[in-house]
Amino acid sequence: MKDSTAPKTSAPELAPWEHEVLELFVGMFETFGLPKSIAMIYGVLYCSDEPLYQEDICRRLEISAGSASQGLKLLTGLGTVHRQSPVGQRQSVYTAERSMRRLLGYFIDVQLRPRLSTGRERLEQILHDIPEEDDVARNKIKVLLDWQHKADRALPLISTLFTR
Repeated sequence: MKDSTAPKTSAPELAPWEHEVLELFVGMFETFGLPKSIAMIYGVLYCSDEPLYQEDICRRLEISAGSASQGLKLLTGLGTVHRQSPVGQRQSVYTAERSMRRLLGYFIDVQLRPRLSTGRERLEQILHDIPEEDDVARNKIKVLLDWQHKADRALPLISTLFTR
């Protein structure tokens, strides 16, 4: 006799549409410097109607428990995945945050802003190091600094649009 309170550990194969969604997340996450495995973990949770155990994620994605554990820890820390401990269960289940706000908030605050800041500092240093008489190089760097300035001004607006 099967215990109906036992956790479900058999995870179905990914459907073709799920593969496509995972590929979309992989492309998006890689754009912001996150590994493919992180995107796939988020994607499989996003596609699931029910919370998943770590073993289910491992089985569906054919990844190691270590990769799943690290990915879930990162995603949980970012607030893009929620961890729940069902009453009477030793294992946690995971669900994806389906709000674009959290995803974009992470990408903007943790990935994009620091890179823009570092880029601006580097461009300013490059400009400082270019000889005064090299007008061509100085103008090219000034254009990049202008782009940087525009991005700095646009980021709060973009953040506001997606976080409301």
